[in-house]
Amino acid sequence: MKIFVEKAKLENELRLFQGIFEKKAIMEILQNIKLTAMDGGVLEMVATDLEIGLTANIQVDIKNSGSFTVNGKDLYDLISKMPEGNIEISEDNDLQILITNEKKTCKYKMLGLQSSDYPELPVNDLSNALKLSLVDFQAMINNCYYVISPELKFNLGGALLSISKNKLEMAATDGHRLSYSFFNADTSVSDPVEYILSRKTLLEVLKIGSAGEIEFAFDNNNLFFKHKNRILCSRIVDQKFPNYKTVIPEKTEQTAVILAEELLQTLRRILIFKTRNNGVVFKFSKNKLVLERTTPEKGEGYDEIAIEYSGKAVAVGFNGNFILDFLTHINSEKIGIGVNDSESSFLFKPLDESGAHFIYIVMPLNI
Repeated sequence: MKIFVEKAKLENELRLFQGIFEKKAIMEILQNIKLTAMDGGVLEMVATDLEIGLTANIQVDIKNSGSFTVNGKDLYDLISKMPEGNIEISEDNDLQILITNEKKTCKYKMLGLQSSDYPELPVNDLSNALKLSLVDFQAMINNCYYVISPELKFNLGGALLSISKNKLEMAATDGHRLSYSFFNADTSVSDPVEYILSRKTLLEVLKIGSAGEIEFAFDNNNLFFKHKNRILCSRIVDQKFPNYKTVIPEKTEQTAVILAEELLQTLRRILIFKTRNNGVVFKFSKNKLVLERTTPEKGEGYDEIAIEYSGKAVAVGFNGNFILDFLTHINSEKIGIGVNDSESSFLFKPLDESGAHFIYIVMPLNI
């Protein structure tokens, strides 16, 4: 195998694969990326951790076709540090991969493994794929993925994607908070379907592209996402998601309107002292919100900001980091906070949203 490829082009594509490789793979070859030079000047790149897999094709100058696998992180690190210009990659069936720059001033050798030993990825012809706005789909994911703790497994280790006629919904929860987002789209599905997407899958979809359409298809075992020259496949999480809609308040008695950036900076200030639950007391009163925090071993804080609020006085404790998460994942000048009482869940919502709609439910803390 021998190919010539522009360094920046290969580096850009290899970057997308870095989230696939696990630090502790169950098989050594899963640390590798499979490269196949095919007729027509196509270089196919494949990586998988057996739960999700990514395939990407790019045009290169192929002198000899062939295939090999090599450590994916090492290859990316090397290519990213090579001089600009064309790179030559060759392998003579001895699994020694030679990588040089155009002027032959950089020469590196990497040891590979047989491509025939690499796991095969599931395939789907995507003939019945749903075509969705990538920007809207990624906005929906961005609203939800951060609620999922990497330590959570099974049904709480992913987000629920619900597809019905002309609507996509996504929900994620860790048992203390809930993100719910949706957008309208021409889904043309005959019967509603639901799938749990792992946190890792969501993060990879966020990286797959930045504009245009994404094609989404599914079979009995796998989900498929295609954007231009890239296809991401993900094994379906075979678990039952909690009935999240029961925790969404049907209504809230009052709504506080707050400048998002002002609340964000105030929270960052009052959370300087780290404690176990990062509890912050929110005190709502007429056109004023006071944030208070007491940490016996470190000190205490008091901060107040002007808001739009005409309801009854309410004091409630929150994990401040939960509110920070919400504020750092929205693009809205103002937010609304639905208020009932200090023992009920609170509803947070961006007020300038476009594309995917979003609400965020947080349970109060006992402080």
